[in-house]
Amino acid sequence: MSGPLISVIIPVYNSEKYLSMTLQSVQQQTFKDFEAICIDDGSSDGSMQILEHFAAADARFKIHHQSNAGGSASRNKGLDLATGRYIAFLDNDDIYHPQYLEILYHNIETHNADISCCAYLRFESEHQYQFAAEKVEACADIISTQPFEDKFVHKKKIDTLMWTKLYRREIFDDIRFDEKLPSINDILLNIEVLLKSRKAVVCRKPLIAYRIIPTSQTMKPLSEARIQEYKDLCIAICQLGNKYPQYETLLRKIAARYAYGMHIDEYLQRYNPLPDAPRYNLLRNNLADLQQNGYYEPKRLSFGKQIISWAFMHQKYFLLRRKK
Repeated sequence: MSGPLISVIIPVYNSEKYLSMTLQSVQQQTFKDFEAICIDDGSSDGSMQILEHFAAADARFKIHHQSNAGGSASRNKGLDLATGRYIAFLDNDDIYHPQYLEILYHNIETHNADISCCAYLRFESEHQYQFAAEKVEACADIISTQPFEDKFVHKKKIDTLMWTKLYRREIFDDIRFDEKLPSINDILLNIEVLLKSRKAVVCRKPLIAYRIIPTSQTMKPLSEARIQEYKDLCIAICQLGNKYPQYETLLRKIAARYAYGMHIDEYLQRYNPLPDAPRYNLLRNNLADLQQNGYYEPKRLSFGKQIISWAFMHQKYFLLRRKK
């Protein structure tokens, strides 16, 4: 007996408040031939009971329980367990449009692509978001036969978010999430996916709703662990040049952009520029270490960003002041 066409991988950790709505959005898909692989990552709330309720009522929902290991490890386990021809991801508090799988599957099949993408929208955590009832027509706004270059050279809107995509299963034969990057794991993975892919198709209609939760990892104050992730990501992007030497120069440029954005731009947006000296010094030292070891090269940035980078590194605060 053949398996389902699509495997939806859902890592779950202490999400009892939102989990039922997330799983309902999968259960109510107009495309029915899927399995939902739910990885319970050591939840201590009522998440497991919710998962068991859905699994008992619908055989397409499958549960794997493990000790807490983080989002990357959970998604990797889901990839190991998946039996579908295509792979999709969903976080345990976000919402699929009812036609999410239908439209992404239609596009990936119609255009014989490796990746099918869509747009997304944001909503505040306390709201109960519901997509409009009108049927959405499938569209292909971008068809790329060089996804990596179109994203990073030609600036086409092919994002690096895992949950806006349907992937051909074979793309993961030699790619996994980096478990050293628990909160920014999709960036590195999707850079390599784009490097490996021969074709991507993008529908710009929002087919997934991203819940903004103030206590999520991406919204918390910068921690030492998070700053270390920024460093690890930049090193890992540069090291992809060993596997894809034809793109080594471009990968170093991409690493410089992420290093600048995560260390300098994000800090200035949060603190403008120096009410938090410990975090500033930690970021500055992190960036200095990356630069000394050749993983951050400001010369690959625009001239304006080179100036800001120099000012950040040399504590020239008058050049860093942002307008309110």
